[in-house]
Amino acid sequence: MGLIANLRACLLLASWLLLGLALGAPQAPRGICLLPPEEGPCRALVPRWHYDRYTQSCREFTYGGCEGNANNFRTLDDCEQSCWTIKKVPKICRMEYDEGPCRASHKKYFFNLSSMTCKEFYYGGCYGNDNRFSAVESCMDYCLPKRTGPSFCYSPKDEGMCTAFVPRYFYNATSKSCDVLNYTGCGGNENNFASQKVCYSICGKGKRVFLNTSILSTNN
Repeated sequence: MGLIANLRACLLLASWLLLGLALGAPQAPRGICLLPPEEGPCRALVPRWHYDRYTQSCREFTYGGCEGNANNFRTLDDCEQSCWTIKKVPKICRMEYDEGPCRASHKKYFFNLSSMTCKEFYYGGCYGNDNRFSAVESCMDYCLPKRTGPSFCYSPKDEGMCTAFVPRYFYNATSKSCDVLNYTGCGGNENNFASQKVCYSICGKGKRVFLNTSILSTNN
């Protein structure tokens, strides 16, 4: 049974990695990028990359070759392309909550990086760390990342599945710019705009840095 379980785990991981190769390292589900790195029970020495939620960066680790979890990427580029949309939070909000060694019982709140919400805990009254807030509102206000624009502005570039060639624009959340999208005419997602001006007005909060003003002038 152990061998069968190992084979199944390897097949699942291999299929996920092959999908990444076929699609050019697609954006991973958020939960995958927040998993702790797992070397697995085998003894190979395979260099891999994982997303470290505490440093908010991709880091190298040694994979044993079987089992583990899906926070496991062949290259740094694959890791960064898959996990770049993970929201960034201040350093103190990435700390594990710490009740401290004393024995008082003060109701406080800490920011939970896994759920991206503030949760209640009881502080002992001394030591601990700075991930400790008196009210859930102040915790959320300080720790929860602020995004500009609707959530679809953070969808990955998607040219669609047809064969047409329609010049459009998409919001690139990494560079915070509206870049050219060669839309194929069907499919895709909502991060797709007829002009760069419209793209910036919706996703860039009024920012205006146009790549091709001659094209835009024909749309106005």
